[in-house]
Amino acid sequence: MAGRNSAAGALDLLGIEVLAARIEAFGRADPDAGNLWRSEMAVAEAVASVALEGRRVSEADLLPRVAGGGISRGDPVAGELALGLIRALKAPGDPIARPAETLARLERRAGGLAGAERGAAAGEDSLASGAFDAALAALRPQDPPILAALRVSGAYARSSGRANPMVERALFMAVEGARRRATPGPGGAVAFEEDPMRGLSGRVDADWVATPALALSVGRYRPWSPGTAGGLADLIEGLGTVLGMEIGRIGRAREWLRRARACGEGRHGRSRLGDAAQAFASAPCLTSGLLAERIGVTPRGATNLIDALVEQGLLREITRRRTARIWSVPGLAERLAVRPRRPAPGLGAAQGREADPRAGREAMTRALADMDTALGRADALLGRRRGG
Repeated sequence: MAGRNSAAGALDLLGIEVLAARIEAFGRADPDAGNLWRSEMAVAEAVASVALEGRRVSEADLLPRVAGGGISRGDPVAGELALGLIRALKAPGDPIARPAETLARLERRAGGLAGAERGAAAGEDSLASGAFDAALAALRPQDPPILAALRVSGAYARSSGRANPMVERALFMAVEGARRRATPGPGGAVAFEEDPMRGLSGRVDADWVATPALALSVGRYRPWSPGTAGGLADLIEGLGTVLGMEIGRIGRAREWLRRARACGEGRHGRSRLGDAAQAFASAPCLTSGLLAERIGVTPRGATNLIDALVEQGLLREITRRRTARIWSVPGLAERLAVRPRRPAPGLGAAQGREADPRAGREAMTRALADMDTALGRADALLGRRRGG
């Protein structure tokens, strides 16, 4: 029985590698499409990774922290952790070629550590007894990327006493991406230190495809525990679901690029519309000022170019305000856009009148009853699934 389960697990892992290879091929065929897709996925994975640690955060909570001028929603610590993790995932480095430097960067960014706490105190070697180096030495040349990532992140988990699962998941992605690099090397140039959008803009220097936190957040949250048989099965199942969906999403990125590259064709020879579209392909989240700096036009000219791209459906404004506005490509905008707050129930006709406390209690009673009914249905459904 154990041998049968092991064989099934190996086949499942092979299926995941095939899905991942298809997405990798899309990204290699058009690096701009890979950049757009990973920019979006870095945001989603970072939020999911923080949420797995029991902290409340959503993609829409991040933009107010970056744009300023408004009230930041959600847990501020969770928001900062997610922004740090986005930057780590966009430029993770190569843990195989330069393990100490890469691990120190991931712990600083993904671990929410302040500068010199762990890395500097330990001389940039946070793993006791060389366990991490031993894990790297144990990697076999034929190990596929996801299996290699499981080996190394597992070694880090054991040596660190499972002290920081967010770093484990970031390391998983860094190793997987390093194994996919066509030319092994240090990678991860520290280009995002100067990103005024704190990681939401700028190019991606990474080759990862698998997103572990998203895999464990599909449908319901499951614990990150790839060292156990059940945890590994949950991770593989979730990766299969996520990668299956993302094949379509990276296709959307390629379609956006096709339209963006065509938007400047047939226009006046001095038109900069094509240059503006290419700037958003490289940095999918920009202000008019940042666009003006990137392509060398006046602020007014940048605004006019953005307006033209918005008219063609290639950009969306995501700040919903008159000043300090930010625009993004549609895929990333769907995740980051600041959504208008819903009015409180009863506001309008009842505005200006004192709320009826009895009506409030009755509404709460009805809501709790509806929740009990929904939970009962969920329990019955899960019971049937377990029985099946």
